[in-house]
Amino acid sequence: MMKRRQFLKQTCSASGIVAASSGWGAEAVPSTQLHHPGKVKSVIFYYCRGGPAQGHTFDKPKKMLDPELHPFQFQKSGQSGLEISELFPELQKVADDLCIIRSGYGAKATHAEGGQHIFSGTSALKASLGAWLLYGLGTGNANLPGHVVLTGRVPGDNWAKSDGAIHGGARSIGAGGLPPSLQAQVIRDLKNPIENLTSPLDSAATQERWLSELAELNTHFSGRHPDVAELNSRTASFRTAFRMQSAAPEAFDLSKEVENPSIRKRYGLDPLPTRSTGTKLLLARRLVERGVRFITVPSMTVPSLGGGQGDWDTHTPVQLRGVTPNLCRACDHPLAGLITDLKERGLLEQTLVIWGGEMGRGDKGFLNHNGDGFTWWMAGGGVKAGTAYGATDELGFTAVENPVHVRDFHATILWMAGLDYRQLKFKGIGLEESCKLAQGIIS
Repeated sequence: MMKRRQFLKQTCSASGIVAASSGWGAEAVPSTQLHHPGKVKSVIFYYCRGGPAQGHTFDKPKKMLDPELHPFQFQKSGQSGLEISELFPELQKVADDLCIIRSGYGAKATHAEGGQHIFSGTSALKASLGAWLLYGLGTGNANLPGHVVLTGRVPGDNWAKSDGAIHGGARSIGAGGLPPSLQAQVIRDLKNPIENLTSPLDSAATQERWLSELAELNTHFSGRHPDVAELNSRTASFRTAFRMQSAAPEAFDLSKEVENPSIRKRYGLDPLPTRSTGTKLLLARRLVERGVRFITVPSMTVPSLGGGQGDWDTHTPVQLRGVTPNLCRACDHPLAGLITDLKERGLLEQTLVIWGGEMGRGDKGFLNHNGDGFTWWMAGGGVKAGTAYGATDELGFTAVENPVHVRDFHATILWMAGLDYRQLKFKGIGLEESCKLAQGIIS
């Protein structure tokens, strides 16, 4: 769980960004303005830890050398006829909302480095995509963190083996040279997301008086010492934490949601395989409604036959058959429910839902690490729904048609949010690497 004092420490040097405007637009960060009209206001990224095999999920190989290594069938789904693995029967029902990118490449073939690369576009210590999106759009809610990672199991879930995590750790979801408040806040306890949130002061009025007196003292000090620039942002961070005392408990309170039978069914909150994932995706929807910009939900490790990590990192046929169906069951129903829910609430056009991992799988029947060809899919945010973009070779291992590098993927997402990566700068820091937009996925 994220402690309140940890949040304060991370935001006190953030130039007041978190405590700026409460609006959706770029005015929340005065130095940044939208470069063109954009539809995306929030991103929910379901991160498949370990690297899912594209040839077993969303990219049917044209040629199969060994049927034993291709145990899962594909079906044409929806009016669009997108071919999707039988492991995703619920996502097949929302196929016409999906844009499947089958030509990803440029990932690193080790997990820690790959995780950092997929989130930041580089193996160097640079700002993550979530940090850039929050910086570019500004906070959508001054009372909540704008960039979060939801992990942990929910009470009563004894099926998942362990909490979800991100390969590369803090380096993958950091702020790089951007203000520290833009790094992701990892929330492990969904019932008590921010520790020490209750103030020791006896009332809100007392706390407001204390904050006003603190601001006055800091103003006097700043007048005498203009070279000390952090006091104003420190005061702003205290006020942010003050507002969080009421906003955070309400945002993370799912009690009324879970009383609704249709919500429980939609997100799969009762069956054990989907309970934790469904709960976190439901919470992600609530956070999107409240203006949080970037939410990552990592897949958790699940029961596996034949050893292995229990995640998408499958290296043997036994591991493949023993864990991949469970991983798909854990996310299929909740993701389809999330897309349907966002659509019904009028939020899908402004929310981009992403599925993918830090790499794909290569030779020997999609059992080895592979950075030359892999699959993401998107829904919402103005993507061309019901389409497949790009293609791999006949074996499904290498991107050959409309290849989309990881950096191109990031640049395209930012573009969809109204941000041109070539103009997105902070104190000389930018996304200097050359990128090209995957225009074919933008409606």
